[in-house]
Amino acid sequence: MTNELSPQRPNPRAIAAMARHRETIERVEVNHDYAYDTEGLLRLKLGIMAQECNMVLDVGQSTRAHFSLFERQRIETMEVNRSEPLADIIDDICAPDRLQPGRYDGIVCLSVLEHVYDPFAAMKQIHQLLPDDGYLLLHLPFLFRYHAPADLQFTDGYRFSRDGLAWMLRDFSQVTLYSIRGPWSSIFNLHKPWKNTIEKHLGTSLGRWIDRFGMRFLRRPTSELQVSGYYAWARK
Repeated sequence: MTNELSPQRPNPRAIAAMARHRETIERVEVNHDYAYDTEGLLRLKLGIMAQECNMVLDVGQSTRAHFSLFERQRIETMEVNRSEPLADIIDDICAPDRLQPGRYDGIVCLSVLEHVYDPFAAMKQIHQLLPDDGYLLLHLPFLFRYHAPADLQFTDGYRFSRDGLAWMLRDFSQVTLYSIRGPWSSIFNLHKPWKNTIEKHLGTSLGRWIDRFGMRFLRRPTSELQVSGYYAWARK
């Protein structure tokens, strides 16, 4: 007779957890419209924040190239280290003690959470900082090269697929993921000269043609979810 604690009986908690994970994935929209126009996406979403948010927190100073979109008194920057330009706030997004809950109705966090020691703790803090209906613009890499410096002034520990991002953002009410590049151009982008030299001079439209050629003649490596990373646009 098999008792209720048999290791071969299904674990109801595990079944429920997996069901919730699948639900978070299914409710997330994946948009490929800006795969080769991240600048257009950034200007669109940051423009919305600049218009609708009273105070935006920029974690990692990733909006420096778009500060002109904001009234200076309506955006604050944060870094974990003192660096140039000096951020308004020096704090740890994984365990902040200098950020004021309720102060920010928009948070930008681009290419940061792959470098922190606990991205899930950081996301919990971001969620708690935002009020209901607050905005989050997030970027995380998926298929991307290792890019921490040799002195480990910052580390490079995490990559996120659609499924991982869906789970990370599970407590937000609305989530849209915007893919970056496609299945074949992401392979080229694993090599540093592609982004820093080729795309810098020729633009990302070359990647669009590479992906069209690959998808038509070489077939897809896995699926349209094989991308170099995602921007996430979420509301609490």
